[in-house]
Amino acid sequence: MLQHCLICTDLKEGLQRLTTFVDNLEKSGLTEITFLHSVPLWTQGEIPRIDKDKIDEAKSYFESNLNYNSSTIKVNIEVVSGEPANNIYDIVQQTNIDFVILGTSIKNAIQEGLFGSTATNLTKRLKIPVMILRPQLISTFRREELALRCEHLNSFWLLPYKGGKSSRYLIDRLKKHCQQQCLNTHRQVLLLTVVEDISRSQLLVENNFVEAQKELLKIKAELETVGLDVVDCLVKKGSPIPETLQVALEYDISAIALADDRENILLDWTIRSFGQEILHRSWFPLLYFPLEK
Repeated sequence: MLQHCLICTDLKEGLQRLTTFVDNLEKSGLTEITFLHSVPLWTQGEIPRIDKDKIDEAKSYFESNLNYNSSTIKVNIEVVSGEPANNIYDIVQQTNIDFVILGTSIKNAIQEGLFGSTATNLTKRLKIPVMILRPQLISTFRREELALRCEHLNSFWLLPYKGGKSSRYLIDRLKKHCQQQCLNTHRQVLLLTVVEDISRSQLLVENNFVEAQKELLKIKAELETVGLDVVDCLVKKGSPIPETLQVALEYDISAIALADDRENILLDWTIRSFGQEILHRSWFPLLYFPLEK
């Protein structure tokens, strides 16, 4: 499940540090890693052209910093010219990438309202999961800390289950990944449903609570049949966003996984959804599954 990742870095945001942690990423279950750097076209002349000097500089960086001992993991380096989102999309179409890892700058997060132009462009076009890492955190980890983070990249996911199309889609995608690929590492998931107690009828709230518990037990059984370890099925009362973030802290998860009912939650940020609020307010890595069109 999620064994071949594409790590996209501009060599400034912090994700370039992962080049020295390939052995640790393999322990997370990865069997192949592709590092991608996009070099903008040189535009100082009358006609834009490929900036060969910058491409050579980036290739030299990877050659100098890429370091691993494993003989079983495959590592690819792609340094190409052009717009990052287009380059990422092209590589995903041409290879067997399972998921894409992206970061973002603070400046872009503010300007774009969410996770930057590259992420918003890609989630509209890709059919595979996109993992968003906060480069501000990656950059501050010491080597020992980052090594552990890489080893536990996909080890323990929090799955907020709200019912409806998006939640069902997320469960089906997880099952499909597990069925298609042999799990060579231990994978844990935590199921969570938050029942909003905004009804004047306490009986209705209690009924919803009981029904949520029953539903999560069914989902637990589904996921366990494909080899996933469901640590717990939690049903909480209250406001979904604060409760979800609190559970993430208490259970020491590695990432939050979600899909969304909208065509693309990262593009339409003028109206907030549950997914957008999690994206804005959580510092945990987030694995977003775009709905297949």
